Amino acid sequence: MTALSSGNSLAFLLSDDARLYRKAFEKTVSENGFGLTPGEVRTLAQTLRNPGLRQAVLAERMGIEPMTLSAYLDRLESRNLIERETDKNDRRAKIVQPTEQAHTVLQQLAPLFQRVYDEATRGVSPEMMQSCVKVLMTIRQNLANDPDVLGSLEPSETAPQPMTGRPQW
Repeated sequence: MTALSSGNSLAFLLSDDARLYRKAFEKTVSENGFGLTPGEVRTLAQTLRNPGLRQAVLAERMGIEPMTLSAYLDRLESRNLIERETDKNDRRAKIVQPTEQAHTVLQQLAPLFQRVYDEATRGVSPEMMQSCVKVLMTIRQNLANDPDVLGSLEPSETAPQPMTGRPQW
C-alpha cells in the first residue's frame, strides 16, 4: 500500500493551491483594485456571474457569513455597482442585481485577474490547463450539492473558446 504524503495528496494540493491563488489575488487587488477590497471584488464578480440571487444564497455560494456579505453589498451599493430589490416571492428577502457600472469596473479589473492567472500558470501548456480545468470541473460536479453551481463540462454556445481556466470578463 502506498503511503500518503501530506505534500502531494489531492486534498492538500487543491486547498494549498487555492490558498496561494487567493493570496496572490488579494495582494494584487489590495494594491491595484480601484479602492475595492478583495471581498468586494469577489462579491461583485459573483453578482455578475449570478445576477438575481437572494443575498442568503449568494453568501452561501461564496462561503461567507451573511453579515459579511451584507457589509460588502452595502459598500458596493454605495458605489452604484449593485442594486438590492425586494424578492417578489418573499418581502423579507433581497435580490442582488449588478448595475451597468459593475460590468465596466470588472472590465477595468480584468488585467489584474489576468496577471494573477498568468503568474499561477507560468510553465503550464494550454493543453495541460484545459485538462486541468476538465478534471477540476468533474471533481466539482462529483462533490457539489447544488446543480445551479455547476458549470457545463462542454463550452457553451455563447463562449465557444476552449476551457483554459483563464479569467473571462
